[in-house]
Amino acid sequence: MSSAEIVRKILKQSPPNELKEVLEDLKVLTEIDQDDLNGCLKEFNEQQLNTIDLDGVRTLITPQSHINHDKYYDPKSSKVYKLNQLDLKAENVETVDQLNYQNHIRSLLEHALDEYVEEFYSNGTAAVYTTVKCLDNMEQEQEQELEKEQNQVEQTDEAVNESGEKLPEEGDSENEENSEEQQDAGKTEQQEESSPKESQDKLEEAQPNPVDEPAAQNTQETKSEDISEINLYYTGNKFNQSNYWSGRWRARWVYDLTSDEIVGNIDISIHYFENGNVQLQASHAPKIKSPLQGPPTTPEEAKKLVKAIIESDRQYQAHLNVLYQDKLSEKLFKSLRRALPITREKIDWDKVVNYKLGSELGKLNS
Repeated sequence: MSSAEIVRKILKQSPPNELKEVLEDLKVLTEIDQDDLNGCLKEFNEQQLNTIDLDGVRTLITPQSHINHDKYYDPKSSKVYKLNQLDLKAENVETVDQLNYQNHIRSLLEHALDEYVEEFYSNGTAAVYTTVKCLDNMEQEQEQELEKEQNQVEQTDEAVNESGEKLPEEGDSENEENSEEQQDAGKTEQQEESSPKESQDKLEEAQPNPVDEPAAQNTQETKSEDISEINLYYTGNKFNQSNYWSGRWRARWVYDLTSDEIVGNIDISIHYFENGNVQLQASHAPKIKSPLQGPPTTPEEAKKLVKAIIESDRQYQAHLNVLYQDKLSEKLFKSLRRALPITREKIDWDKVVNYKLGSELGKLNS
């Protein structure tokens, strides 16, 4: 197993808000190439839905916000930034044109989701994404258009050469000059005698060819039809390292507009390390039917859709309360407890040898 794979596996088990401590230990255990580390950190930050401060506003790091290389996009503020994966700091922040298709739909859902997260999640952050115009694709399209133009020019040159037209030679330069003078004189006479109809024909030929209307309409249709799903992300963080615990709730919901189905993925990570080291990892993949047919078009419809997500979260939270509070605490943990000795005191493991010696002496006396 390579060092990059080791780092990736250990980082996936890293507790919330304890990344730097884990990395310090990893540096002792294995050598880490900086490029491999950046790749592992990118995967970790997007998976954990870590947050950064972007001009005073908390912003989520998600797979949908990554646009190319080390650049990310925040749809709420329409800003592109370079992310320092280790320090979680935004660099080279710049405002760009909105990259999300159907941004009015995205904004409606984001506003409704923000209200829910702000009310129920500690240090909560939410983000909503529709299909994003990828900057890489836009650059590739420009390069392809440039290559296409160059190919057309080359094909034209090849066609001219294959037609067998004689190219001028140096020896014919004097004849060409004389013929050019004669042609210029002839052109002058023709221009004087040309009719208004011929002038009109020349003007029409000089005008550029009109754009085909169906092609322009198809461009608009493609832009609106590019949205086939809506991604909703939110996370809640509660860190208390001074009291030896931390926790995170992160969720992603995908609203498939083709089936009107909402598929969720909820992950919970809790770490408690006072006089021990205990981690809780819980996952849930709910699937609910959308109360709408298609995307929301009004604030009321957006709230209705988010309300369906809230109800699913509430049911899962109730399930966790029953599972960990009632069943585990009363039954499982109780069965794991060891009965105290008759002295009602904990065993001092440093004096185990003395206990053993006492039991041996007791056997001799009996």
